[in-house]
Amino acid sequence: MPSDDKPEVYAALDLGSNSFHLLIARFEQRKLIVIDTHKDMVRFAAGLDADNALSEEAINRALDSLSKMAERLRGVPADHIRIVGTNTLRMASNANSFIEQAERILPAPINIISGTEEARLIYLGVANDFSPGDSRRLVVDIGGGSTEVVIGAQKPKLMESLDMGCVSFSRRYFPDGKLSESGFRKARNAAARELSPYIEAFRGQWDEAVGASGSIRTIGRIVRDNGFSESSAITARSLTKLRDALLNFKRCDEVDIKGLSSERQSVLPGGLAILVALFDELDIDQMQTSEYAIREGIIHDLAGRLHHHDTRESTINHMVGQYHADTAQAQRVCNLALRWLPAINTDLKTDPHEAEYLLRWASALHEIGLAIAHGGYHKHGAYILNNADMPGFSRQEQARLAFLVLNHRRKPKTGEVPASFRPDWLLVALFRLACILHRRRQSRSIPAEVQVFADGKKAITLSAPQSWLDDNPLTRADLEEEQELIALAGVQLNVAPAN
Repeated sequence: MPSDDKPEVYAALDLGSNSFHLLIARFEQRKLIVIDTHKDMVRFAAGLDADNALSEEAINRALDSLSKMAERLRGVPADHIRIVGTNTLRMASNANSFIEQAERILPAPINIISGTEEARLIYLGVANDFSPGDSRRLVVDIGGGSTEVVIGAQKPKLMESLDMGCVSFSRRYFPDGKLSESGFRKARNAAARELSPYIEAFRGQWDEAVGASGSIRTIGRIVRDNGFSESSAITARSLTKLRDALLNFKRCDEVDIKGLSSERQSVLPGGLAILVALFDELDIDQMQTSEYAIREGIIHDLAGRLHHHDTRESTINHMVGQYHADTAQAQRVCNLALRWLPAINTDLKTDPHEAEYLLRWASALHEIGLAIAHGGYHKHGAYILNNADMPGFSRQEQARLAFLVLNHRRKPKTGEVPASFRPDWLLVALFRLACILHRRRQSRSIPAEVQVFADGKKAITLSAPQSWLDDNPLTRADLEEEQELIALAGVQLNVAPAN
């Protein structure tokens, strides 16, 4: 956590399925102090068609919103900004096209996060809204396209992201904004089916239930303002009263209930049906609401990254143990790759700080595929890294890490580059060389005279004493083979005797 005597400003931008939220804050006495907020009801999920392509109208609404957000972000250091995309960007078939346009506007990249990573960040945010303790909490966040359900105490323990949200369910079960008893029943039952595989794992595992997000906060405000609840909490009885009041109207745009804003009219039915199903299936008696959610979690997580509490490091260490990676070999490869990195930094496509992270993580995990099979272990490792739930990592970060692992040996996979991914083959070449020089898995040191430097963005030179090359004929043969292999990726490798 940042030092209290030097307050630092952080910004979180959540590109949600219903609304875009910006939070700019700092810490004082380890407490989050809000500096600025901005919200736009973009209705992003409503722009998805049957093929999950975002409409031009939805994209334009989003870009207009981001132009305003970018203005608010002026003055915040780029490395103190984290922008995350959630369910709609996970689903959208043209997400890459949107991101390319959006990143021309924004001062930092967009990170698409998995549902479980979204759940982790939500829990981190909500947990910081309460006094520290060992109380077990059920935290629920009903978003526009997904619902996150988490159980934890000081840290999350069970996390699930369910394919149901206030926008998607309102569109599906209340088409054209028409309200009906049958539509509500179908929506409630669909939510129960989505939840059913997780009921036994979650039921009875908490001491208190907490709801986050706009949908649940809106429902909490309505039941309080209308006297549906005898306490400040949402209860099962208050939800029944709200359901009956809602179904007195024929259309969403006609709903006139105290505490309901016009911007929430169209998505209340879907959100309410999901919350009713959660109460029924998980035997929830009452639920408090929290003003904190994913944005606060992002800022706490980002502050941790910048002050030596990076969740990603914990994730890497966990995977090293899980797959019984050879830590000694990993450290040898890592030390050599990082020793060479400064000499090629200016020619990389990758940011120097990110390049250092990627090399450390790839070194630690490049052999995890051996836990599956020796043959093609680099492919197995890349598959794991592309598909595993990795707390702290965005999808793009996982893809870049997996790409390094996939290409650390054998023929470069030039035809397996992910969409919108700009491969940094010079960084790959550096990593491959570090792996080659430690292929014998011995604790030998590589002489300082063995150096690597870039000759532009498409050529790399390994310089070594002639005597060392003569004393290591197998390594020299590997380097000669590597000259042919890395050329397939458009990189020229030169091996030159040191002066």
